[in-house]
Amino acid sequence: MTFELPLTEDRVKPHQVTALHLFVVLTMLITASVIMVSYYAVSHMPEDKALAHRSLLYYGLAASLAIYAVSAILLIIILVKNKWLQKPVNNLILRIVELLLMLVFAAYAWSVGVIVPAIIFTLLAGAIVFAINWERKKDTPLTILVDKEGIKPPVNSRKRFIEWPEVEHVLLRFGTLTINCADNRMYQWNVGNTMFEPEVFEVFCIRQVDKAREQRDKNDW
Repeated sequence: MTFELPLTEDRVKPHQVTALHLFVVLTMLITASVIMVSYYAVSHMPEDKALAHRSLLYYGLAASLAIYAVSAILLIIILVKNKWLQKPVNNLILRIVELLLMLVFAAYAWSVGVIVPAIIFTLLAGAIVFAINWERKKDTPLTILVDKEGIKPPVNSRKRFIEWPEVEHVLLRFGTLTINCADNRMYQWNVGNTMFEPEVFEVFCIRQVDKAREQRDKNDW
């Protein structure tokens, strides 16, 4: 027997959406600043050495200014048009733009052998891909699954799985699921409408807890 409990909390929270956009902008600003510092360093080399790096002078300056400009545009959109940005279509468009930028930065960094920035851009691109996939499921509620194997909290929970030997008591009252553990940990979630009777659920949990008591570590004190 498996019980599925939908949660009332939003899967996608507005501040989380905004935070990743801001992190992308911050990364771009830092990147532009590093390029600008490199440009400044080359421009103050002796003339004979600076000539050998003339292409770096031109391309570095152009690249840093372009990244600053794009960062400023993104920052204005995030801060001034935040409500507009929270709309799924608009948010998706901006996510795709950011993903393309991170992929370009990552590809260039890997090609020139700049390892640390390359790793940062690659990880950030991966985070954006995850965010796109996660935000597409905005209307799909988070759920808790309870069966004879144990309790599986929602995917955004730090605890991935709670085994029955860990559980002391499970209570579903007034739309709130409370799980008390044998080590005094407690978990609570607000639950929406369920397809089963709360009494049936609680009886099932009581039986699983009673069966699992003998499996607890007797030396865990």
